[in-house]
Amino acid sequence: MARLSPKCVCRNVAIIVFIIVTYFYFWSLFGGENHIEYSEDVKAKTLLISDFWVPEKGLFNVMGPGDGGRPVYTNPREEQLKQQSYIEYGFNQYISDKISLNRTLPDTRPKECKYRRYSAKLLKASVVIIFHNEGWSTLMRTVNSVLNRSPPSMLKEIVLVDDFSNKDHLKSRLDLHLSNLQKVRLIRSKERLGLIRARMLGASNIQGDIVIVLDSHCEVNQGWLPPLLQPISLDEHVVTCPIIDSIDHNTFTYRAMGSYIRGTFNWRFDYKEREITPEQRRARRDTTQEVWSPVMAGGLFAISKRFFDKLGQYDPGMEVWGGEQYELSFKIWMCGGKMANIPCSRVGHVYRRNVPYSYPKPNAVSVNFRRVAEVWMDEYKLWLYDRRPSLKLVKEFGDISQRTFLRKKLKCKTFKWYLENVANDTVSLDYGFSRSYSQVRNPSTNLCLDTMGRLPGQLLGISYCHGLLGNQGFIYSHKRELIHDEDCINIPKPHVGEAVFIERCHGRLTNQELFYTEVNVYIFFCWRYLSIFF
Repeated sequence: MARLSPKCVCRNVAIIVFIIVTYFYFWSLFGGENHIEYSEDVKAKTLLISDFWVPEKGLFNVMGPGDGGRPVYTNPREEQLKQQSYIEYGFNQYISDKISLNRTLPDTRPKECKYRRYSAKLLKASVVIIFHNEGWSTLMRTVNSVLNRSPPSMLKEIVLVDDFSNKDHLKSRLDLHLSNLQKVRLIRSKERLGLIRARMLGASNIQGDIVIVLDSHCEVNQGWLPPLLQPISLDEHVVTCPIIDSIDHNTFTYRAMGSYIRGTFNWRFDYKEREITPEQRRARRDTTQEVWSPVMAGGLFAISKRFFDKLGQYDPGMEVWGGEQYELSFKIWMCGGKMANIPCSRVGHVYRRNVPYSYPKPNAVSVNFRRVAEVWMDEYKLWLYDRRPSLKLVKEFGDISQRTFLRKKLKCKTFKWYLENVANDTVSLDYGFSRSYSQVRNPSTNLCLDTMGRLPGQLLGISYCHGLLGNQGFIYSHKRELIHDEDCINIPKPHVGEAVFIERCHGRLTNQELFYTEVNVYIFFCWRYLSIFF
């Protein structure tokens, strides 16, 4: 048998090592099996995310309350101040004011994000932040986090839009403070516009190439900006959204959220989040890859200014807020774009416990939902009206002719295409029109079934009928299920005296299938026979 000389062996080993090293170099350079093609200009020079200089690297940080995203608690003597904060702001502003405007945060990205490379030459972003009577520290912490954690070459400006605030700290004090900050501009509205139109005012006045929309009580995390900008710099029809981590409204604890979440909706137009399927997860060889999402959460996203304008920005006929994420998400996908959640971009957000201010249009959400349905949902709008009957009562929802003309002009696809190709595994397409929507009432006692806001797995409740539906409103579906939101009445053992639960609707009927006669419905419950009149 022929023997290889030591020189030949060394040469072959060197060639194999060279091939392996080259392979992994280019894998780290371009992120493995990405779905986005990289242009030559963007590939010209790339850096690891940690190699981008950001102002935070020059800050001297002294550990204080809330640093590292840790909780800060209210002691019993401060309870009154805490409750006043909730009344004014919807969260514990009193605790927020104890936390540094430059606090540090835990790194919540997948560990592989540290090895992704990004172009040093990306389009410049303008960050638009709308506020109305926002607390000082939450607003300034939002601004500071953007300034501190963004590569200066990629941040064109921050545009603050004051939607007609009346709090003193947002007047001359704010003007003076902002005069000492670079790259921050303030636009003040002379009337209450509402979130949707205020965002349009801000987006129409930016100087950057990309619009990034943030809420006024956020904290952007380490390395947040390049991952949002790179896909759009490669293709202006891509819209990117950060993974939204949670900031607790009481203690301001910063908590990581999952990396593989997609936004979607149910047929009541409740926003929902779904994990990617096990099959989709197994197919991912790179945890840093984008996650294509049918619907954005609404408050935090990045989009090319040119593409945003082409899509008509938001619908100017929509009021205040509510439904705008559906309108924008539908037309992004249906009109030539696509949208992704980016696991390597993380932004913390405070979800209010309560809304601290009133709106000039009390039925704004219903008006907005009706406009979205009439313009974008084609025949599937009837499914929405079936699950949310109150929308059929909205007769005055404004002129939609310009929006339908825009859809025709852009040659947008049908909503059927969107359901079958984008939202197909996140929204149920097994649909039949409901048999009825009503309260479930025992006429002899005037007691009604009541979910009482309970979660799946908990007992169904009963209470005196109030006629307002709400937690007493149930849909009797085409599958003979009694449905509230996405939950069904579930009877594990259909015998007198057995407990009745609230469970997620599973569609397999059996213990969620309830039959009725033409006159009355008889269901064996633990308390007595129940009559439902349709």
